[in-house]
Amino acid sequence: KGSYVNISLTMITPRARGNVTRQANKKLRRERIFNIAKNLIASKGLEEFTISELAEVAAVTAPTIHNLFGKKEDIADELVAELILALQKVMSFEPKSDPLESALYYVSSVAAMYKGKEDFYRSAYMAAEKTGAFEDRESVDGFYQQSIKIAEQCVTNALEGGFLLGKIDRAILTRQLYQSHRIGRQDWVFGYINLDQYHDQVLEAMLMVYATDASPECHKRISKKLKSI
Repeated sequence: KGSYVNISLTMITPRARGNVTRQANKKLRRERIFNIAKNLIASKGLEEFTISELAEVAAVTAPTIHNLFGKKEDIADELVAELILALQKVMSFEPKSDPLESALYYVSSVAAMYKGKEDFYRSAYMAAEKTGAFEDRESVDGFYQQSIKIAEQCVTNALEGGFLLGKIDRAILTRQLYQSHRIGRQDWVFGYINLDQYHDQVLEAMLMVYATDASPECHKRISKKLKSI
């Protein structure tokens, strides 16, 4: 009995190891092809992206792509799912009372998150726009409402800290803060500006919104920062 068990184990172990190796190789292969897909979508746009081109660039067959990912729409959905997970950290942002500090921290944090992963974020945002992931303005847990909530908290904290005068409706300031980031993000996603320009453009736009209702001292500090950008 002892020798039978030993023989069986020596027969099973190589197979088990072989299966682990195959799964690991499949995972690496999938990651490599997914990275190529991100690059293609980021450079060409989701509309122009095709499974056949992905297969050609990745040096595999189209059936291999379908086996690993499914259809083009499935790749887009996977990108959006990863994007939402990545954005959760930004959504936990706690605005500071000082609007200048708050704007600097927020924009720098987002730009740092994008850095080194620009293909992923560009392609993921394109996929999100195409699939309408950001269009649901009613869902409390949706991206739009969460973004508005952050902007609103920025305005509220600045008002309570005495940095804003309260002469301009809070809803207007909130909406314009949100638009400041949305427009800058779109310009960057579609390649009109680079990441450094994105940082400066969004920061400028946010500070301009705050400046319209800033206290004299806060306005002076914002103006000084704007001149240095």
